[in-house]
Amino acid sequence: MPALRMLLRGFLRLFVPCCCCAAAAHAQQYKLRGIVSDGATGETLVGANVLLKGTTNGTVTDIDGRFQLLVSELPPYTLVVSYIGYTPLELVVKSLDKELKLKLSTDQVLLDETEVVGSRISEKQKQAPLTVESMDVIAIREAPSGDFYESLGTLKGVDMTAASMGFKVLNTRGFNSTSPVRSLQLIDGVDNQSPGLNFSLGNFLGASDLDVMKVDVIAGASTAYYGPGAFNGVVSMTTKSPWNFPGLSVSAKGGERGLLEGAVRWAQVFKDKDGKPRVAYKLNMFGMRAEDWYAQDYGATSNSPTQPGNPGRYDGVNIYGDENVTVNNDFSNNAFDRRTYPGLGLFLRPGYREEDLVDYGTTT
Repeated sequence: MPALRMLLRGFLRLFVPCCCCAAAAHAQQYKLRGIVSDGATGETLVGANVLLKGTTNGTVTDIDGRFQLLVSELPPYTLVVSYIGYTPLELVVKSLDKELKLKLSTDQVLLDETEVVGSRISEKQKQAPLTVESMDVIAIREAPSGDFYESLGTLKGVDMTAASMGFKVLNTRGFNSTSPVRSLQLIDGVDNQSPGLNFSLGNFLGASDLDVMKVDVIAGASTAYYGPGAFNGVVSMTTKSPWNFPGLSVSAKGGERGLLEGAVRWAQVFKDKDGKPRVAYKLNMFGMRAEDWYAQDYGATSNSPTQPGNPGRYDGVNIYGDENVTVNNDFSNNAFDRRTYPGLGLFLRPGYREEDLVDYGTTT
């Protein structure tokens, strides 16, 4: 037994150091260092890929174009260097004594010409045999006029008539009128004409600037696309979807004639327990208050039979009910069209001024 113990001790004394030496030799690593640069300019390349061929051992160059790769074997081996826009380089490393200096050459590839074109109207509108003028959401937001509807008058082929501060009428082709019964106005595809009047009151019953995403004005007859109501043209407004434009928007404006205008838009999207949007809604509130322009032209009309110096009065521009007495009136007692008095000449009714008949306060 003592002899056996001595034999085991001697064996362990020889075996353990050998195992430690083998493990140390197996765990030893070598450093492979180098720098990657442009072969033409000499500028170092940041983020170039350096890979030991046939393995997954690799790294990238730092901000100075340098790299350091740990390898477990001595050379030789093949190093692969690649970078976007350059031809990949393969180099056989035979020694680790010096820092490698790797130069890449640019990869020249001829590509076909690419042209990027922007358009304010869609391809479908281009194919349609119609004259279409459009205002997108940016043009609406940057409109120099009081509101986007008034800015439509700056589009080609569009004429804007202002009947009052709150009532503006858009005309395209045909007769210019404050009651455009031959034009069609749509909001999200819905006819916007006022019941009983058979035409749209401008944007009086329309959408606010905050909620309008796009406006298309089609000049000319469009009955083939929109029906018999689109004889002179179409104004098609598209509002913002609450799915794509959620959140709160507020607008306030002020100006001359006591103009005060405010608008609020709120849109919200509800999601289910999985985080998927299910229901969306939006609320719009708009208000405007101003003092409209006073009609104070009291001069004689072009058809007035007398002038302002006549003692029996005259037919004024902004004076109503002052027309001359004719045989069609109950006050007439002779066979002549006009009643004439000695010293007064032609006699007309006093009439009423427009400011006495109309409230110039505009509120929407």
